[in-house]
Amino acid sequence: MIVFFGYANSDVTVHVPHVPVLGERVQATAVDTIDGGMTANAAVAAARMGARVAFAGAVGPDPRSTQFLATLEHDGVDTSWSPRDAFLSTAVVLIADGGDRSIISQDDANDATRLAAVLATLAEGGGRLFLDGYRAAMLPAELPPNVSLAIDLDGCEDADAALRAFALADHVIVGRSLWQNSFGIEAERWSTLTAEHDTHLVVTDGEHGWTLVTPTGETVTEPAVRVDIVDAVGAGDCFCGTYIAFVDAGTPPADSARLAGASAALACATPGPRGCPSLTELTQFTSTHAPFDLQEIP
Repeated sequence: MIVFFGYANSDVTVHVPHVPVLGERVQATAVDTIDGGMTANAAVAAARMGARVAFAGAVGPDPRSTQFLATLEHDGVDTSWSPRDAFLSTAVVLIADGGDRSIISQDDANDATRLAAVLATLAEGGGRLFLDGYRAAMLPAELPPNVSLAIDLDGCEDADAALRAFALADHVIVGRSLWQNSFGIEAERWSTLTAEHDTHLVVTDGEHGWTLVTPTGETVTEPAVRVDIVDAVGAGDCFCGTYIAFVDAGTPPADSARLAGASAALACATPGPRGCPSLTELTQFTSTHAPFDLQEIP
């Protein structure tokens, strides 16, 4: 069981010729309201890969929240963990021609108290917790012994909180821009951190691909899979959900990251924040694109 705790959004997506600068007016070519949220998107991606998945983010008692949860259930995500006493947050996503985007996101009600409740419930049967980076500072000093942690650190603004989360997690995914440029954690330190904390680190870098560093110091770097980009919204969430689904199924981390990269590429070729492929679609794609091997897919 992988329990995803964090953002669930009603996304208002606005397609524009380019992302406007301050004071500029641009004409939208399309405006849509769709389901999103980085953690909910990742949960859907993991479920589509066949993982047993629950979403534990708090939403509201309103019809829009009911519809949101029903969509998750349709993708095989257990929503019985989601409290209905809060609200469904909203994000406004500006998508430019070529896939560049800017996001205005409303904060949600998923605080440290709710996280503690999720951890207590998960500890009863054991399993894996997946968090977005906005929850990094909410983590306790220790996890229950039968609970493992995977975290997408994107969204975390505090380097100290990120490093504390790193120490607790067995799998960390983070964008290079945040990890290296904002937090100043250069590549020379990556293997030291992974060895010290027995953590697998995946550093993603958009069109430049990804790097995996294992606790033993093994480093694997691969380029991104090339596709015609429709929009990149949700591609990182798709990577995270696919990666942790395969890891949870026992696939070696390097193979999991390779498959996650292909899954994220397919998401970029599909409009919307939940363009992650199904396991069947990913299998079909990898069967015709080197260096993938169908034996890597359980």
